[in-house]
Amino acid sequence: MESSARLRSGNLAPRSGIYRVHHYAHRVPHTVIILAGTVLPRCKRCGDMVKFVPIVAGEPVESDVDLVMADVGAA
Repeated sequence: MESSARLRSGNLAPRSGIYRVHHYAHRVPHTVIILAGTVLPRCKRCGDMVKFVPIVAGEPVESDVDLVMADVGAA
């Protein structure tokens, strides 16, 4: 995943995966999981100054063509 791309709040996440979130002057960077197509949110404190950097691409397990999700009631 291209980690040099910095996305802003209001952008759509191009890929599902782990993103590092950089806030403006009030919190150290942290990671979140974001699904593709999600509108990147604003921060309650720094508003649109928050930036998102993709770190590791990944897809939801449900979308993998080779994996079968087990029934909850199955033993």
